[in-house]
Amino acid sequence: MAREAKQCKQCGRKIYFDGICISCRAENERKEILDLSDWEVEEKIGEICGRVKEIEEWKEIYDLCMKLIRYRDINTCRIAEAAWKEGVIRCQELYKDAPDRIVDEMIKRLGDDVTDSRTAGYLLLCLAQAGGEKVFRAFLDWERQPRKWREKLYVGPAVYATYGGWSFDSEGNYLETNFGKCYPMVRGTAEEKGKSPVKIGVGTGERCPHCGGRIMNLLEIDGCDPRLDFLGIDGKVKAKCCPNCFPYDEGGFCRYEIDGESEIIPYEKNGFEACLEDGDMEEMEGNTYVLGDTSVPLRYAADWEGGSSIGGFAFWIQDCEIRSCPCCGKPMKYLAQIQWDTVMDGMEGNAYIEICKECKIMAVLHQQT
Repeated sequence: MAREAKQCKQCGRKIYFDGICISCRAENERKEILDLSDWEVEEKIGEICGRVKEIEEWKEIYDLCMKLIRYRDINTCRIAEAAWKEGVIRCQELYKDAPDRIVDEMIKRLGDDVTDSRTAGYLLLCLAQAGGEKVFRAFLDWERQPRKWREKLYVGPAVYATYGGWSFDSEGNYLETNFGKCYPMVRGTAEEKGKSPVKIGVGTGERCPHCGGRIMNLLEIDGCDPRLDFLGIDGKVKAKCCPNCFPYDEGGFCRYEIDGESEIIPYEKNGFEACLEDGDMEEMEGNTYVLGDTSVPLRYAADWEGGSSIGGFAFWIQDCEIRSCPCCGKPMKYLAQIQWDTVMDGMEGNAYIEICKECKIMAVLHQQT
């Protein structure tokens, strides 16, 4: 017997249980953190420092710490000091504001061949979050002159750096792989979506030559809106894709023109049938998400229920996946995240969009559990 459809008591969304949907529950938890006074935030930081060893056990103190980082962008210097003292290095975000002394000690440990690969991987992630000139130079040195711990790591320091929002090219030039601001996509109306400088899911009327499904502009951005000045896009761009194909083809690329159309860069068929019907596409195209009025902390959307956002940091369900531009070979820049189940009921995972402005190329990626 089919389960009876109900409505979320907060937003009215269709669910199959009594109460409120997961998205509304996450929004309520976010509001609780945002409503904390500065004094209460400092009190919470003190509690985290006193229980910092529990963070690696993924207990409730971990959730509290991550929410304060994501929604309040707290300075983590005190937490980093407490964590380092207790040997807690499996939660990289704790070290985004690590003091120079701890950064120096981490670099020194990685300079020794006695450090095992597992520990080295954690330390690289922590240092990537801390960033700075000293860390960049150390990563560049370890990339060019690998230490013994590199032997059992799947990727080099340049890839670990992307977890902190930066990397470097083959010539050793520093590159930012994330934008320095973040805006959320919030629920609006159909009329508001029509006026929004960012739109999710816009039909193109085209059909995919491989699966026959609808092709759409997964994301349209009007960079002329003052809120989006940080993107450096002087016009309108469209990330075109086949939503059926790219999740199964390890992502896809499209070539765009400012204030013009985009074209999907040809790819080989992967031998699967379309799983999304026209009705699914119409549901997605009918979403009413619009660009939020104000910016939020960079890691605001880096959560399971972080929603869709422009800029900042993504929530990588698997691993941080900054693609190399198929034209210039340099690391692309993370542009946006779309949480699938907010725009298409029952769809799992996130879509990610990256950009190389020099080559006018965008990548569309998908991850899920």
